[in-house]
Amino acid sequence: MSGLSTISAFQKRIMSLHYQRAVDAQAQGKPVVYVTAMFPVEIVKVFEPHIAVVYPENHAVNIIVSGAAEKMAEIAINKMSIDRMGCSYELANTGYLLSEHFPGSYDIPDSIERVPKLARPDILLACNNQCDIVAEWYQNLSRMYGNIPVKVINVGNRYDGVINPLRIEYVKKQLIDVISLLEQQTEVSLDRDALIETAERSNQAVKLWKEYLDCGKLTPSPITVFDGFYHMAPIVSERGTQTAIDYYRLLLEETHSRIDASEYAVKDEQHRVLWDNLATWFNFGELKRYFASKGIAVVGSTYLDVWKTILDTSSFDNLLTSMAEAYCVMYTNLTIAQRIDLWEKMVIDFQAEGILFHDNRSCHTFSRLQGQIASALKDRFGQDFKTIQFEGDMGLKERYQKHRFETAIETFFSHGGG
Repeated sequence: MSGLSTISAFQKRIMSLHYQRAVDAQAQGKPVVYVTAMFPVEIVKVFEPHIAVVYPENHAVNIIVSGAAEKMAEIAINKMSIDRMGCSYELANTGYLLSEHFPGSYDIPDSIERVPKLARPDILLACNNQCDIVAEWYQNLSRMYGNIPVKVINVGNRYDGVINPLRIEYVKKQLIDVISLLEQQTEVSLDRDALIETAERSNQAVKLWKEYLDCGKLTPSPITVFDGFYHMAPIVSERGTQTAIDYYRLLLEETHSRIDASEYAVKDEQHRVLWDNLATWFNFGELKRYFASKGIAVVGSTYLDVWKTILDTSSFDNLLTSMAEAYCVMYTNLTIAQRIDLWEKMVIDFQAEGILFHDNRSCHTFSRLQGQIASALKDRFGQDFKTIQFEGDMGLKERYQKHRFETAIETFFSHGGG
């Protein structure tokens, strides 16, 4: 562990190196590749160290946590005419890149100095399984940087739950196109054996991540989703590396030690609920403390479950097939029936008495159908089952109404509302 005494210090070191590698690679004339959160990153990782991979969404979270998101958003709105009601990740990232790489007169808060430097992109890779905004975002960045290469994997969203052989082959061909693009840009041929090894490491990290999230099923729970939100960065950005495996092994060791010592996330756990959608990054630490003070353990989340798919590493072709299958369907493009089935299982597995539905103003694909899902779950579990829907945002605190949120929580958990 090189003297790193805590899991928090380990993560800070991992993420610092994540961004610094890209800065160093750019200085050496190597391509910097931006990828979206739900992209098959193993394909890109295998080309390291000939390239450097970074996640603008993760970096946007840094901007949000620093308190600079609103200022960065204004820059993006004024300079690039991005929709004010658009994705706060795109707004924060675009504003940051403009202020960092394009000289001009900007109103930049001092807090941005706490955010790690993000190298300019040379290649942009996205997958529209999470939303169509990522395609628009990366196409805008491509133009902003002089029409640099951009590839958006189209998973053929149908929203009918069907994954047939034609759809799998359609996505596989696009994965091969991505490989060809990376070979062309790096002048290095894909090492198929190395890709399989990368995917095997990814599987190991995913299994450890799943085991960690499953700790939320224990009663009382040693973790909450707010812990998961904090610890998710490596499963997104370092998937496929030994670093991710080491991180989640250490995290599990620390978690099991707390379980053995009867140390629980909420000291006096009285209620157990689930969380739908992304975190409200600007206040997730505050929410962790708030819920703990009320005896409410928020123990599971659809968002954290996104990175739990195991890939088939028995052969190169099987690996690409399993990638196509895995990335064709995410929570964001499930049918309402599939979402309800998933929620029913989670409610039972986590022994939850309700769900907090974050109606995320930035992410309509994750937020869609929440009202219908809530109604169906009440039919399934009874009218006393708590379904709390609140307006918020993953990045811009102006879209979140703290008073209304806390009033809803007080009503539901102090007076037995439903």
